[in-house]
Amino acid sequence: MNSFKPESITFSKGDLIFSEGDMGSVAYMITKGTVNIVKQIHGINNVLATLGPGEIFGEMAIISKNPRVAGAEAETSCTLMVLTAKLILTLLKKSHPTVFHLTRVLAARLATANKNITENRSGNIWMTMCRLLDLKYRIFTNSPDPDKDFGVNYKEFCSELTTIINISESEVERMITAACSFNLIKKSKMVSRVYLSIIDPEHFLEVSETLSNDVNRFVGNNCYSEYVDIQDFSDMFDSLPELIYKKIGVGDFPEDICVLHKGATVKWAEKKGDDYFQENKRKRKSIEELEGVNDIVFVDIGTLKQVFSRLGYYKLGILLTIAEEDGRDRILATISEKIANAITKESKGLDAIDQNEADEVEEELLEIIREIKSGNRE
Repeated sequence: MNSFKPESITFSKGDLIFSEGDMGSVAYMITKGTVNIVKQIHGINNVLATLGPGEIFGEMAIISKNPRVAGAEAETSCTLMVLTAKLILTLLKKSHPTVFHLTRVLAARLATANKNITENRSGNIWMTMCRLLDLKYRIFTNSPDPDKDFGVNYKEFCSELTTIINISESEVERMITAACSFNLIKKSKMVSRVYLSIIDPEHFLEVSETLSNDVNRFVGNNCYSEYVDIQDFSDMFDSLPELIYKKIGVGDFPEDICVLHKGATVKWAEKKGDDYFQENKRKRKSIEELEGVNDIVFVDIGTLKQVFSRLGYYKLGILLTIAEEDGRDRILATISEKIANAITKESKGLDAIDQNEADEVEEELLEIIREIKSGNRE
């Protein structure tokens, strides 16, 4: 078989494509039909996922050089394109060498984690989730890829965890909601995707362990499904988290629906120190005092919409790249999801931005803001 010219192979419904524990020399891309990914857990054959046309499976065993962590069976009659190890590794090697190395490390670590979790699962699925998230977040933060995401992809993480420990996505979502309410992690929405980030990576596993008994007591019940975090609440009513926080701050929300987990909150507060909770109001800036893109948090949305329409997509992409978190959130809150999608796809990494050009765009931003505001005063 020519390793660089993929060939096709067909399977009938119910045929075994490969077994869990096999060494992998090829992966497959589905061109027609559907395939079940299956795994034996405590003697029971579980269907972890059903894949369709365009999806690839079996590649992890090649990248990690470990046995396959799950089997594959034809759910329907299907046609698969065979992707040889040589082809996959050649394509990977065309990427940055460090990215290629990290891909192999990640695949190997996930395979090891899967083996340990499957063989030694003690019922503590909360800590299983936390350890996997900790691993993926450390790999994310150490990645040199300038085009990497804004955190651990929420949807992909939920899918991986359900595959590894055979629990429902609703169970995973309840634990994620719990972790957010304990202020261990943060969910951030960037355009149409949601990302997870760990707030205090150094102490994440330690604090998670102290909460373990409380959380596992409720896993499988409806405890956390009755709660909602600020991000999800704002999505329910087509609002913004910033607006919800503002309403909570001025007392518009009833006190009995705004609750914090005592143990997690006390631990977090101790790390912050007493001074953190003293009044330290951020001084507002006048239009004349604005210094850069991060100061657009002091500019109203209506004005920013006019400014961004005059700047155009390209310059807006530069601003989005150089802005810090608050400034970036303000930009994304002002523009439509469709425009945000286009800009984030086309925007360059920070290293690729010409600093002189960025300074000019930032100055133009401030000039247009002042022009519009001065016109409104007249």
